[in-house]
Amino acid sequence: MIDKEQKILNDSLSKLFKIEPETLASLYNEAGELSDFSKILELDAERVAKYKKENNDQYKRGIKEGASNIEKEVKEKYELDSDLLGVDLVDHLVVKKIEEAKAAGTKDITKHPEFIKLQVSIEKQLKERDKEWEVKLAEKEKEFNKAKLFEKVREKALLNLKARNPILPQDPRKSMAWEEVYLNELAKGNYMDNGEGLVVLNPEGTPLTSAHGKPITFDEYETEIADKYFEYPVSESRSSSANRPDPKNNGQPGFIPPKSQDEYFSRLRDPKITPKERIQLTEFWTTKK
Repeated sequence: MIDKEQKILNDSLSKLFKIEPETLASLYNEAGELSDFSKILELDAERVAKYKKENNDQYKRGIKEGASNIEKEVKEKYELDSDLLGVDLVDHLVVKKIEEAKAAGTKDITKHPEFIKLQVSIEKQLKERDKEWEVKLAEKEKEFNKAKLFEKVREKALLNLKARNPILPQDPRKSMAWEEVYLNELAKGNYMDNGEGLVVLNPEGTPLTSAHGKPITFDEYETEIADKYFEYPVSESRSSSANRPDPKNNGQPGFIPPKSQDEYFSRLRDPKITPKERIQLTEFWTTKK
């Protein structure tokens, strides 16, 4: 692993897990190769566990608040002066209504209009509360699963990008900014893990296909997005317009200066240009001017 790659990886891990430099250093062997990723896996597991706990605490807090509101409404509606809560409050209300019914001469309390009205009201409120929090919990679980799935998308996308060795700015902050733009666009997509790999989905939730009905793989989808933001070095076997054999250099590839400003800009825009050629062009034209 070269220093530049190690720098990019360290910056990404520091941003995601807030890792100290000493911990980052322990990931590599003496040769500078990544050798132990177990600490990162432990930190990721801790992050997931913390998310689940916060999600569960929020759900319990919501249930408690909902029950408190119902208890308050019951006390106000039936004029109950009591510190009882939950089931005890309901029992107290039922006993109160039974006593009132007996005083009115009703023999079967379950048939008393007030009892029936109370029973229906409480059951309705409880069902509405349960339904409300079931929906909230389902939304939180969906949000958590989506975030967990995107971690796989992010990891796969960055590995694919790294394999293509994109030409990134020398400034690490600018380099990370470009990667964030690329990842943010990937985050807009819909995905599914079918157990064999990532599948890209359309807005309807079915596998994304081309205009000809062919399924679009994740690698194809990711590459199309990456190509909008990054350029890649050409292989050594290729020869761009600025790297042709030079007769003055015993037929070996050499730098050919641009003859005009149009040629200068045209060669800079050539997707096959290498970093070395870009530097040679820029230095030549700057010196010439």
